[in-house]
Amino acid sequence: MAISQKLHTKLVQKLILTPSLQQAIKLLPMSTLELSELLNQEMVENPMLEEVPTEELQPVENQQEKPEEQKAAEKEKGDTWDDQDYEYFFGDYLDDGYRPKTPTEVKELPPIENTLSTAASLSDHLLWQLSMQTEDGTLRQIGEAIIGNLDDDGYLVATVEELAAMGPWPAEEVERALALVQGFDPVGVASRDLQECLLIQLRHFGHGGTPAERIVTEHMRLLQNHQVPELARKLGTSIDDLKQHIELIRHLDPKPGSRHNPSQSQYVIPDVYVVKVEDAYVAVLNE
Repeated sequence: MAISQKLHTKLVQKLILTPSLQQAIKLLPMSTLELSELLNQEMVENPMLEEVPTEELQPVENQQEKPEEQKAAEKEKGDTWDDQDYEYFFGDYLDDGYRPKTPTEVKELPPIENTLSTAASLSDHLLWQLSMQTEDGTLRQIGEAIIGNLDDDGYLVATVEELAAMGPWPAEEVERALALVQGFDPVGVASRDLQECLLIQLRHFGHGGTPAERIVTEHMRLLQNHQVPELARKLGTSIDDLKQHIELIRHLDPKPGSRHNPSQSQYVIPDVYVVKVEDAYVAVLNE
């Protein structure tokens, strides 16, 4: 057995806790009192640490030791009108260019998935085309009834007799309105079955009278069962020529209405929110 060296790549996810991250995790759940005790303990144990008071906590004596000139200057400055006083009295008459730009709190906007928006539907798309195609009131009513009986894939789920009984309308008018709606975009909409949907698309794209139309009209079952040799024998053509027509049928859309009726995305909604209130964390149920 030969010994050989091989190089493999492997993707591994690891969580490494650095000292700073460990310290942050340790300090995060502490309250203000616990954090103050921890800082005092660190200062006792580590002689290199030194507590520096802030300007607000400086002794009052330091403020009394100011020179007399500085006190006089501050007093004189306090007697003059500053921008805040000027804006207080004349704020209603000032334009935005004079107002001082103070930092304002940026409000957190809701997530984009929670923003309501009106999604375009297949019915709206077809009704818009119907209003542009005809001015006949009866034909428009029948067209609206046809559009109202389409499923999400764009197929007509009602028969001509059922549509005629809704009016009541003559069956000839229903057929005329159905032919009008079947010419709308997307091509193949309002078909009653898959065979009619494919035939409408073939004729619309100029492939009427071709072997592809004959396959859909007469030998749809052989095509669905992938019986290519039997299909070539029925049409009297070679398998290579038949594959071109099958490829043409394969690029047709069997569900023309699905493009205008997209499925809605389902977002994960948490059951509990953890909210920070002052120095503590509170769990809030999402109702």
